[in-house]
Amino acid sequence: MTSKILKTAVVTTLLAAVQGMAQAQTEFSSTIYKFINKANERENLDDVSRKGYEAAEWRMEAPNKDVKSVDDIFAFRWTGGPFRNTGAKSELPDTNYVPTRKGMDKMYLSGSSRLSDKEMQVVLPWLKEHAGDMPIYILDLRQETHGYVNGNHVSWYGYINWSNIGRRREDIMHEEDSLFHSLRGKTIVAGKISSSNNYIMSNAQYIKVSVDSAWTEKEMVEHYGLRYLRLAALDHVFPCDYVIDQFLDIYRSLPERAWVHMHCQAGRGRTTLWMSFFDMLRNPDLPMKDILYRQTQLGGTSLYYQGQRKGEQKWRVSLFAETSYLVPLLYAYVQDNKQNGYSVSWSEWKRQKFGR
Repeated sequence: MTSKILKTAVVTTLLAAVQGMAQAQTEFSSTIYKFINKANERENLDDVSRKGYEAAEWRMEAPNKDVKSVDDIFAFRWTGGPFRNTGAKSELPDTNYVPTRKGMDKMYLSGSSRLSDKEMQVVLPWLKEHAGDMPIYILDLRQETHGYVNGNHVSWYGYINWSNIGRRREDIMHEEDSLFHSLRGKTIVAGKISSSNNYIMSNAQYIKVSVDSAWTEKEMVEHYGLRYLRLAALDHVFPCDYVIDQFLDIYRSLPERAWVHMHCQAGRGRTTLWMSFFDMLRNPDLPMKDILYRQTQLGGTSLYYQGQRKGEQKWRVSLFAETSYLVPLLYAYVQDNKQNGYSVSWSEWKRQKFGR
């Protein structure tokens, strides 16, 4: 009898192991392997290819005009805010699904587009009111060179915003410091450049700006008594391995109670992705669906979107698809590492998981 029970237990264990192996083999879509190293390859350009993205224009991004409240700031939202019926919600697979709000009130997280000086002056008291005695961090997600001229938020712009592709955060920040300090007393021409003309700079309209003041964003943030963090994430794309590792370093370095405000350029793509990853890290026991849905319904974009909009620019379609397929890997990383406090880097986990 004991032998029969033991034999049954062994068979059951073997069956579970085989089923577990099958699940591991089919855990990720085969399409993921098409995209798994795209981000690293993209940022490893040769010098000739990189020249096509070199900065050539000043881009006017947030004119320093008066605003009355945070509601006047493009894409401003926070994790204690209401869910919204935005256009991005229609790009979720199940538009009737209402995600849980569990954990949102203790996430202390907000996001927006880039801020002008006057917008910063409106956001500052809002942050202080909501953060209370917590330290406040501004997490700047932009790889591209940017800063402040006469309170306007501007960037030193290259084609599709990839002027710093392949460059590291410290080098970019050092260049920003030299560049913006050299502008004082000069006149620059800042262009209105957007996706509406496929980022073709020759079609831009221009504004002349006599530079009275020029600051880096780090200087502006610290001037207002906040703490500045930088993540040099390339626009429009899923991030490369070392940027994800940097984000995890930042996350682990934060105090247990701290307010984090994230921003990219428009406050949509990068801000939604990193707010979603932060949400995954902070609330690892929630389903991925709830996290992605609620970050969209707060006012972000849909990370499920794969470029189906009518008139979508062709060069962006594959990039949307790439992000959509790879975001579940961020969730898988969290599930595999939540017990160790995310002490394993993304790069190491990825090598262990995929052998690459």
